[in-house]
Amino acid sequence: MIRSMTGFARGQSESKSYLAEVELRSVNHRYQDVRVRVPSSLARLENKIRKEVSSRVKRGKVDISVRLKPREDSTHQLELDRPLMEDFVKVSRDLGRELGVAGELSLSDLVGFQPGFSVNERDLSRGDGAWQALEPALQQALDEYDRMSRTEGEELTADIDGRIHIIVEHIDAIERLSASSKEKKRREILDRIEVLNGAGIDPSALAIEVARLVERSDIAEEITRFRSHIALWLETVAGEGPCGKKLDFIIQEMNREVNTIGSKCQDATITESVIATKSELERIREQVQNIE
Repeated sequence: MIRSMTGFARGQSESKSYLAEVELRSVNHRYQDVRVRVPSSLARLENKIRKEVSSRVKRGKVDISVRLKPREDSTHQLELDRPLMEDFVKVSRDLGRELGVAGELSLSDLVGFQPGFSVNERDLSRGDGAWQALEPALQQALDEYDRMSRTEGEELTADIDGRIHIIVEHIDAIERLSASSKEKKRREILDRIEVLNGAGIDPSALAIEVARLVERSDIAEEITRFRSHIALWLETVAGEGPCGKKLDFIIQEMNREVNTIGSKCQDATITESVIATKSELERIREQVQNIE
């Protein structure tokens, strides 16, 4: 089954404690590359998210962005370094007495001492609450991506099927033209033999050479192998699961057979069909890069 590797999807969910949002972006890649971006407060869930995505998306570079917002509490917490603040007060009072400066520290003095305070993200991943709120959003994004990749895959399939049909027509034409070209070449060489007979060349030796030359230009094996590649292509596309890598390999084999046909055949009409076939194969190869 053809599925696209490129897409974007979003999922949202909520629970009594959290609001969750997940965004998924995917682009072409030779392998599976899942990258999860989560705030430090959800670091414990990163591997769990990656495992879930990897089970659904088999190929492509996938970026997952996760946001989780508590309904009541802040996502951050203020932490006080009490030992440092106590030292600050003690040093300040000692300094005042030492320098003879009167006065008492105020609350604003303490709050203004920034090294004594730090703002950190809360660890929201402890317990099951965060995951229970987040998982539905993740599954929703994956479901949406799945629908999108299948829809785009159907469009790719329609385009590629049309090109495969054109290629089959070209191969049929090449086979017909090759048969007539082969006979034409045989007659030309035989005519040349008659001219050379007057030079005392052994006719039987020339006949063997004619057969060898004609055989070297035969493309029956290449045509047969090409058609077997077409059959394998259709079988692969009709199957289940990711098929992009296999289709890319099949396209390479098709190109190899067409190149061999082009090198063997010197007929101008056949050459035109070979070029047209290679052009369609190149367009399909570009499309295959988008297939999971």
